Amino acid sequence: MLLITCPVTRTDELVADRRIRSVANHPTHIAVAVECPSCGGSHVFRTGRRWEEHRAELASRAATQAATQAPAQETAQDTAPDTSAAAARAARVRQPA
Repeated sequence: MLLITCPVTRTDELVADRRIRSVANHPTHIAVAVECPSCGGSHVFRTGRRWEEHRAELASRAATQAATQAPAQETAQDTAPDTSAAAARAARVRQPA
């Protein structure tokens, strides 16, 4: 059994082994394709130390880029929402399969 979070419904689901469609071993991660019992779709979940390091690097790069762009945007629009918070939220969202 696997515990997954469905990216469509955002609910935690227990998935039986028979719903695993494929497992792929990549140099940076392991990808498991699972048939979701909640929405009926197929989702790919990735795991691995180097995969997490790569995602953390992308998040920090996005935050740095947003921080350097924020002063220029604040002078242009004083009432605009905080772009660094939006960039940080976007970096935390899972990358699509």
